[in-house]
Amino acid sequence: MTETRTPTATRRPVRLPDAGRRYAAIFAAGLALALLTALGGPAPRAHAGGTPVPAHELRVVLDPDSGRIEARSEIDLQTSGIPRILLHPRMSVRSVRLDGQEMRFTFEGGRLTLAAAPPPAASARLSIEYEGRFPEPVPTPQFGSDNPGSGVAASITARGVFLQGGSGWHPVLPDRAIVVRLEVDTPQGFLAVTSGRLLGHDDVDGRTVSRWETRPTDRGLPLSAGPYVMERLETGSAPVLTYLFPGNADLARTYLEASARHLATYERLHGPYPFEHFAVVENFFPTGYGMPSYTQLGSTVLRLPFIPETSLRHEVAHCWWGNGVLVDYTLGNWSEGLTTYLADHLSQEEVSPGAAREYRLRALRDYAQLAAGQRDFPLARFISRIDPATQAVGYGKAMFLAHMIRQRLGDERFHEGLRRFYRQWLFREASWRDMLAAFEGPGWDAREREHFLRQWVLEPGAPDLALEHAESVPRPDGWEVRAVLRQKGRPFDLRVPVRLETEDGGIETLVHLDGPEAVVSMTTPRKPLRLVADPDSHVFRLLAPEEIPPTVNSVKGADRITVVVGDGMRAVSRGTVEGFLASLDQAEAIILTEREAAAAVSAGNILFFGYPRSPALRRLLVPPASYGLTPDGSWFDPGVRPEADALDAIFVALPGAGGRGVTALFHVSEGMGEEAVIDAARRITHYGKESYLGFERGRNRLRGAWPVTRSPLIAEFAP
Repeated sequence: MTETRTPTATRRPVRLPDAGRRYAAIFAAGLALALLTALGGPAPRAHAGGTPVPAHELRVVLDPDSGRIEARSEIDLQTSGIPRILLHPRMSVRSVRLDGQEMRFTFEGGRLTLAAAPPPAASARLSIEYEGRFPEPVPTPQFGSDNPGSGVAASITARGVFLQGGSGWHPVLPDRAIVVRLEVDTPQGFLAVTSGRLLGHDDVDGRTVSRWETRPTDRGLPLSAGPYVMERLETGSAPVLTYLFPGNADLARTYLEASARHLATYERLHGPYPFEHFAVVENFFPTGYGMPSYTQLGSTVLRLPFIPETSLRHEVAHCWWGNGVLVDYTLGNWSEGLTTYLADHLSQEEVSPGAAREYRLRALRDYAQLAAGQRDFPLARFISRIDPATQAVGYGKAMFLAHMIRQRLGDERFHEGLRRFYRQWLFREASWRDMLAAFEGPGWDAREREHFLRQWVLEPGAPDLALEHAESVPRPDGWEVRAVLRQKGRPFDLRVPVRLETEDGGIETLVHLDGPEAVVSMTTPRKPLRLVADPDSHVFRLLAPEEIPPTVNSVKGADRITVVVGDGMRAVSRGTVEGFLASLDQAEAIILTEREAAAAVSAGNILFFGYPRSPALRRLLVPPASYGLTPDGSWFDPGVRPEADALDAIFVALPGAGGRGVTALFHVSEGMGEEAVIDAARRITHYGKESYLGFERGRNRLRGAWPVTRSPLIAEFAP
């Protein structure tokens, strides 16, 4: 691989080779509901059938200091009737011309309507001049959330420009595929980035002009701009670019090389990379968006040391799934779960089988704590992540479905099915049914595919399993082990691995469970020690309460939680407490002082913001001895956790008093200022799967989940 550096806006056009690739994507909501965005790069001038593709010349001038956008849109119309045109309702339309002649129009509620239909003609040139202002600064809350960029559709500021594809910042003709040639005029040094083929960044008369071209699209384009330092790396897959602010320009090599590795991985697994290049683009507020041919990561996100191997890998995988093969949303969004499996889960597989098992187990815990019950919904209704429950279903459960298909078919047939799916549906919208059809073959026919779709995608829920009546019976040649594998509620059709552990190893069998119960029967010449159903967490199921240690997510998913502000934290403002609770999805929690709580709180879900001074309240914080905390639960025991002495803030989630609910504690060292308290507290929401956390000056030094020793799927045999 060779590298070229472009520390400022280029003086000559940067041209990428035309390899005939096409571009496509989906984008989040702008004006109201989600707009699905099909975008791209080198565009043919005609469809496969020979029908000419209308062209859209879009020239934009951005003034970041005033938040202003001025634009001229020229569209070749090749249709009769009055075209339907959408534009952001806050835009002011200066003029509309058809082949140079002024046209009467109305513009209301984001819909631009011509007063009369264009005369019948082979082609007519529609010109729209408009302007608007979007100077509002993006909110920068002190505390994080599950979707930090949510609600931001259009922002033009001196720090940077962010315009979502569905925000309506340029005219869109729904259902009419148009090649967009975009020219963005910005202050010198501001580079503009969109999805498509880069034609160049040029400095002209003290300004910078960025030029792009897309494939035919009938949806909106995203647009980002800022004082970027652009760098480029040539790879065996495609050129990799970075557009970073000067303060983060030192990260370019890290992201260039990581992107190159991920591109090579997914080309090997799924097929050729579908775009002309891949770019990492910095955003001026926290985001983690995947666009076709680029990802947009916030400045603070880029600095996190684990992002190049986690979030970046996830967004690169989206170039194949979601931005390469598009999503038909009629049966929900399959791409987030599949991408999670092929990026996040795969990265854990590369560490060890145990790490992958733990990843799946944590996904099951998320579902049980955040989504099961009244918050559950069918995967067919999942569009995008908006809260912890939608993430647990749309990412976690969907990820598990990919894993169960792989377990059913084996590695070779699973990956060949994905490659087939990619070849057949690249730049076309595919549904869950289409994806499952790609795996059809021996052992996975249309009937099983439809059954799988119905029970896992069209209906909510998860199987609730237990091993019952387990016994080991001595025989002349060894032992016979019998048990009943039972499921409660609506029966699922499952293939459940069952392992019999013996004195010198173990044996495993696969039990087909398609009704309320199935008999497990195994024989062994060696003495049996225990019987375990689904020992490696290969089956998506509802965990029993005893299988779920209390975690940050336990607090997020808790009902009717009470927050007790310790007397030692009275100097911390109520706004800080409320911000912390909002980050934990507990904005409606009841907040009490110690004095108020002493008379009202005895059990239930409780979060202590600061270790209480009241002896009555302290009795609610007694941890199990095995947890490595001091006996009063106020801090980690240095004899067990050597890091304890260096920590200045901790968070622990404990079993609730009387075995009910969860009791959590956020505590800081004495004399810690409010800004330092905020810096530690705002990080906790990002560690949802952890039971305990320790921080030193805002840096995480200690984390983990409490061990689980009991399960309804484990049967121990007496010596």
